[in-house]
Amino acid sequence: MKITTRMLKSKGACTSQVELFTSLFPDGVILTRELCIEHAQKFDWSWAANNLLSFKSQAAYREARAPAEAAYLEARATADAAYRKAIAPARAVYNEATATAWAAYREATKTAWAVYSEATATAQAVYNEAIAPAEAAYREAIAPAWAVYDEAIAPAWAVYDEARAMARAVYDEARATAFFEAWEQDHADND
Repeated sequence: MKITTRMLKSKGACTSQVELFTSLFPDGVILTRELCIEHAQKFDWSWAANNLLSFKSQAAYREARAPAEAAYLEARATADAAYRKAIAPARAVYNEATATAWAAYREATKTAWAVYSEATATAQAVYNEAIAPAEAAYREAIAPAWAVYDEAIAPAWAVYDEARAMARAVYDEARATAFFEAWEQDHADND
């Protein structure tokens, strides 16, 4: 059985997915496993399963994708933990480097907060004027630490992004494959 633009629209597919589908398959398409895998990261397979499959095949889809989803979530958790561990030293250095500036900022803005509380009608303008020098000094004081922090975490961020992207690609491929298998189950007699 062919999937068509008309079918997707009739099932309420979102505009962006319909447009993507139509651009790739203007005349519709008969699914193959290879086609699903090729487009694994382009289409919303969960939406497709919920809207294009029978209840029985939806259950088969969920069961087939469950191990991949668990592996994906575990890979993300591992990447998250590794990222947090990798940036911890840089975060500590940043926090230490900005502590004095932060304390000075809080001290400089104390008076402004008191004025704000007393004069609610004009407080915002008075407050902004009062803290402007403190905010500028704070931003200037932390800029070097922020730059060092960003530089220090960049490699960890790159590894984190790569690990998540790889895990997502494997997960999307498993979802696409699971959808195809469930679709085949639904339409085996219709071809």
